[in-house]
Amino acid sequence: MGAKLSYRLPFENSVEKIGSFKNIPFSELTDGFIVSNFDKSEAFVFVEDAISHLEKIALKPVYYSKAEYLEKAEFFIDHIRTRGLSKAILSRIKRVDFDGDPQKLFTKLCTAYPSAFVYLISSEFFGTWIGATPEALISCNRERGETVALAGTMKTEDQTPWGKKERFEQQYVTDFIEEKLVNLKVTSISKEGPQDRIAGPVKHLETRFQFSMTGQKPIQIAEKLHPTPAVSGLPQKEAMDVIHQIETHDRSLYAGCIGILGERTDIFVNLRCAQIIENELFLYLGGGFTKDSIAENEWQETENKSRTLLDILENS
Repeated sequence: MGAKLSYRLPFENSVEKIGSFKNIPFSELTDGFIVSNFDKSEAFVFVEDAISHLEKIALKPVYYSKAEYLEKAEFFIDHIRTRGLSKAILSRIKRVDFDGDPQKLFTKLCTAYPSAFVYLISSEFFGTWIGATPEALISCNRERGETVALAGTMKTEDQTPWGKKERFEQQYVTDFIEEKLVNLKVTSISKEGPQDRIAGPVKHLETRFQFSMTGQKPIQIAEKLHPTPAVSGLPQKEAMDVIHQIETHDRSLYAGCIGILGERTDIFVNLRCAQIIENELFLYLGGGFTKDSIAENEWQETENKSRTLLDILENS
């Protein structure tokens, strides 16, 4: 029996397919629906009509209490200061009860967030995941490509000006992406922003890049861009070291790549997502830290981000 894949590209109709996922190296991903984990050490492509084996039971991930998170956040900030990092991202997992139908939740997310990439996937490799992510990694056809620098978070209704921390965060991501595009030797690079990007209950600062595809394959560009500072930090290697040192959970598919690869490519960063295990929902939430971060504020930012899924879940 095949597993059902459901996804909806922004402002388009939803797609459903039957098949299973095949595990292959990220750089060798072939055309189709693809997904990877955070550090790209595991990647998968959906094979339509293939037989799926879903008997493996996923292990429940590690999740922290608020007190545990705040303690880790203080350690995280200390590491950022002592190592002189510009930015690093600390994530956590929030557990909530879930007795609903995943397919119905997928449909409600599609309705609530027309500008997001919405999906529901299952595999013996990674279990069942659902999400509605606002962040495009790369969208392109044969001639033109687009990507975005997305960072900073506030509640959508908050009309106060963006703070220094959020603007610095967003600039770090913008500079990183621009440098990577230049090094990839893509041409005719243009950028627009930063400007507000509404993503349901929260908003972000976004800068959009456009460029010409000059012999580069989309998966090559995705491999160089990901993970961006928006989900890792800067300098990237040092930030990743701190993440692995402080976080005690596996990010799995959270902040990995997900989307469509092919003649038309739309690959997203897997944010605002959750893993479904039996009657529980495990939401993966992250926040950007700098040396000036306040742990309590970062906790609240992750709580705000959890509303993307929880608002729909609680009102269904």
